[in-house]
Amino acid sequence: MNTSTHAVTGAVQIRPLVATDAVAYKALRDEALRTAPDAFTSDYESSVGRDASEYVERFGTLASGQFFLGAFDAAGTLLGCVGCEREQRIQQRHCAVVVGMMVSPRAQRQGIGQQLVAACVQAASHVPGLTQLVLTVTATNPHVVRLYEQAGFRAWGLLPHAVVVNGVGFDKLHMVRRLPD
Repeated sequence: MNTSTHAVTGAVQIRPLVATDAVAYKALRDEALRTAPDAFTSDYESSVGRDASEYVERFGTLASGQFFLGAFDAAGTLLGCVGCEREQRIQQRHCAVVVGMMVSPRAQRQGIGQQLVAACVQAASHVPGLTQLVLTVTATNPHVVRLYEQAGFRAWGLLPHAVVVNGVGFDKLHMVRRLPD
């Protein structure tokens, strides 16, 4: 069976990414940047040459509000991830940005993104002082916009031509979600 096209079956485990996940994270990230360039502000050409170890610091810890969660299948393969990056300035520390949401093409449309977003919101709501999450999503991707809306995010603005890929501009929808107090 070709593992790049078969459906994911069984339970998915969601847990924080750690240093030993760096190679798998880089492979997933490179694949996402290559296959969906309009979804990210980073680009494949600038990222593909980076060493996997450069991402480890970004994984952070749940308690800090700076973390990455990964969705793994029963065999331990990383299927998707999402990050949360807490603002560092004192007057913005109540906010965090949801970043790096990606699901491997072979695992899309199976609820993994939904599980990752829910787990991210849940983890962020346990960070002391963190009261809202913000994100941007490519406005022309209604499936992903709907995923965030179902998780309680609401649109608050649109940035035209936020990213330009091969001369084509893509608008980014800004969204926000308040966290339980």
